[in-house]
Amino acid sequence: MIEHRRTRPAAACLAWVCLGLATGVAAEPPKALAIITNQGSDTVSVIDLDTAELVTTLDVGDEPAGVSIDRRRRLIYITSVKDRRLSAFDADSFELAAETESGLEPLAVIADARSSRVYVADWNSATVRVHDGVNLMPRGEYRTGQTPTGLALTPDGGRLLVANRDDDEIMVIDTVNGLTEARIRVGQAPFGISVTPSGRHAIVANVQSDDISVVDLRGLQVRATIAVGDMPYASVYDPVRRRVFVTNQSEGTVSVVDLREQRELGRIRVGDYPEGIALSVARRRVYVANWFSNNLSVIDADQLTVEAHIPTGDGPRAFGDFLLE
Repeated sequence: MIEHRRTRPAAACLAWVCLGLATGVAAEPPKALAIITNQGSDTVSVIDLDTAELVTTLDVGDEPAGVSIDRRRRLIYITSVKDRRLSAFDADSFELAAETESGLEPLAVIADARSSRVYVADWNSATVRVHDGVNLMPRGEYRTGQTPTGLALTPDGGRLLVANRDDDEIMVIDTVNGLTEARIRVGQAPFGISVTPSGRHAIVANVQSDDISVVDLRGLQVRATIAVGDMPYASVYDPVRRRVFVTNQSEGTVSVVDLREQRELGRIRVGDYPEGIALSVARRRVYVANWFSNNLSVIDADQLTVEAHIPTGDGPRAFGDFLLE
């Protein structure tokens, strides 16, 4: 069973700036869409972040949770926990491109555009399933620790990181030879993982110890443990300011962490039970899916204030890479 599941409720990031300086006209960032899985309504909301309007609603399987995007092939991947489904949608037409079963309770999903693979964490069978990125045919599997939750890839796709929640560890798997390089002890009940653009560090949100672990992926050890809010779930790294934004489920907040100083700078109030989180470097905005509030909070990454709440479907989770620019 997925932890914290609730019942259905009632009613070189400055490139575009440099272009503007060269031409004398500030260039507009590309159109951005948020792909939000709504576990309560068995749908996916596609939201235009420039207009804050709903573009379309995708009908998917029971209890969609995980999301990832292959920008090279223009495909969106969705896991549906209850009916064990992995779906791929065309990112332009939003038509269903492929669908398959993936384990017993597929949760996190991550796409590797380099190898045309899709990795799915099967919560209930201590396995990461590997699928073809186009037709979703099975291409193998990795055995993991207990209850694999969050997944992350290094930028070159050479390492897959897996959070084993009930073992209080992450695994580092070499995706070329399939061997496990390390099992690294972190905090209690690790969930979401993010990786810095350099591939040097991983950020692990530990739900039960109320902290994040900063893992050195060269030395394969924890570099720092930083206290955050109550029940941290997922994070995103801001490479411009070297900050980490962390969703704290039980508090309804996002912690802002300075990695250089290795400390929490403060917390931003968002909606109820925030889970998925994503960053647009071009827009200087952080987007947070609030499961109990049925909305998406928009945070100004410079001012560290919430500037809008955008309605979603029922029970948005958006666990993974949900921003398409």
